[in-house]
Amino acid sequence: MAHAAYEAWGFHGISRETAAVLNEWAKFIYGPLMDDRERFIQDNDDPNFGRDIAEKVYEGLKRTGGVRPSREFVLVDRSAIGLGSVFLRLKAKLNWHRLFQELIADFDEVALAERQETALAAARVPPPLA
Repeated sequence: MAHAAYEAWGFHGISRETAAVLNEWAKFIYGPLMDDRERFIQDNDDPNFGRDIAEKVYEGLKRTGGVRPSREFVLVDRSAIGLGSVFLRLKAKLNWHRLFQELIADFDEVALAERQETALAAARVPPPLA
């Protein structure tokens, strides 16, 4: 399922080994959304924890041939890192899983695609590179 999710995100032709490396990053970034309990955004007090994970993932991706993420993935990933940093500094302790579930409860993929198409056309954003 994770491999199919990476394909949907635009990571085409990745190996299972590369997907395993990406899973390390996904656990770090999205773990709080999967954990149905009140917690800090990062349970580890080590200020270098995120950097250590990033270095491990970078080395793993170099070893397995790398990836070319989609623009959308880069935006979401950078947003998650930025917001995570803010929540870490604020010492925010929430049930991130439930918060996320409430946020996506009425998600409509077709309606989102229509809004995105309209917004991208209005902003004259070029189509993604093949």
